[in-house]
This record gives sequence, C-alpha cells and structure tokens, in this order.
Amino acid sequence: MKFPHTIMAMVCGVAIAASAHAQSTADLRTIARFVECKLDARQIDRFIGRVDNATVPGFASQPSHEKAVDLAWKTQKPIEAWGTSSNLVSLVSPRQMLLAIPAAQGDEINVARQWAERIGGMSEGAGTISLRENAHWRGVDYRKPVGEKEIRLLVDQQESPGWILLGCAYDKLFSHSN
Repeated sequence: MKFPHTIMAMVCGVAIAASAHAQSTADLRTIARFVECKLDARQIDRFIGRVDNATVPGFASQPSHEKAVDLAWKTQKPIEAWGTSSNLVSLVSPRQMLLAIPAAQGDEINVARQWAERIGGMSEGAGTISLRENAHWRGVDYRKPVGEKEIRLLVDQQESPGWILLGCAYDKLFSHSN
C-alpha cells in the first residue's frame, strides 16, 4: 500500500510545480501588459496588491545601487515587451512600471530617440527641456498619451547609465476612477 501513496505524492508534487510555473508565466504576461499600457485599473490593483503581499513568485525588489536602475525589480525569467526582453523593471509607483532595457553607456539618448521614433508621437515637456538646459541634466523623458494612460521613455545618464526605461504610467486612469 505504500507504493500508491508514494506515486500519489509524486503526482501531487508535479502538479504543484506545474501550477507554480503557470502562475509565473501568467505573472510575466501581466508585467509585460503593465509596461505596454494594456491593463485596466482593476488588473493593476490586483497585481500591485500581490506585489505588496510578496505573492508574485520570482519577482524581487533589488537593493539600491549607485549608477543603477532606480526602484528596480528583477524577474527570474525575461519579460517580453515592446519587441525586446529584460529581467528588470523599474516600479516607479504603484501606477507606473518601466521595462529596463540595456543600452551602451554614452549612447542611451540616441537609443531612446530611436525608440521614440519607432513608437511615434512621443515628445518631451517644457520642464524636461528646461532641466536639461538649466540644470545640465543628461537624459530624456519622452511621453505619449494613449487615452487615460501614458507611454513613458526615460533616460538618466547620471543615475542609471547603460539603461533606457520604457513603460507605462496609469496615473490619469486612476484619477478618473476615484
């Protein structure tokens, strides 16, 4: 009788492992949809609630490092979004997540401009231009409204050299849902 119990325990173990893997795949899709402006307010709240409760397997906050991606979270498997992949996102706020895409140091702004042209319709606000001109900030902050969402493309060569950050801000979506 011990043999059937052993087999049943092995089958249950495989089923649990498969379930955890499926959850991880679903979470990676949710993260990709988050950065691509494809979630609604309910989906964002649900996902951020799981992040706050540390129940998103394989999604871990990274310690702050000088000259690194700010507010970084790492995945065990790559996130496929915007036609590229990365294991790193910047969770700027519960309403904004940006995919961290590696770029050659010193060439981040040129790479960001290529991405902005590819996406189309992106521009910088007067505040960003003033920051660059008056405070000698080295970066770009392109934005494109998409309904109540906003595509954001950010480069900060001093704070996060070697990275461009591309994702979505949902702030306006939530300001209308309250």
